[in-house]
Amino acid sequence: MHVAEATQTVATEYNGWSNRETWLVNMWLTNERCYYDELCEIIKNFDLDEQAEELERYVRFITDTDNSIGIVGDLLNTSLGRIDWVEVVAANQ
Repeated sequence: MHVAEATQTVATEYNGWSNRETWLVNMWLTNERCYYDELCEIIKNFDLDEQAEELERYVRFITDTDNSIGIVGDLLNTSLGRIDWVEVVAANQ
C-alpha cells in the first residue's frame, strides 16, 4: 500500500463546500472581476437549468490551454469533473 492510499480520507468537504475543487473555483470566480462579471452574466442570461452547464462550459474554456494534454490535462479534467457547478451557481444567486 502506498502512503497516499493509507492517508486518504473519505470526507471531501472543504470550508463548507462539497469539496475543495468547488470551493476553489467559486473563490476564483468571485474574487477576480473579469470572472465575476461573467458569472453574473451567466446567472442573469440563462435559465436555472442551464446556468450550471454554461458555467462549466465557461470555466473549461478559460482553462483550456495547449498544456492540457498528458498529465496536466488529466489532472485538470479530473479536478473540473469534481466541481459541483449547481452549488457554485446556487451560492451566487
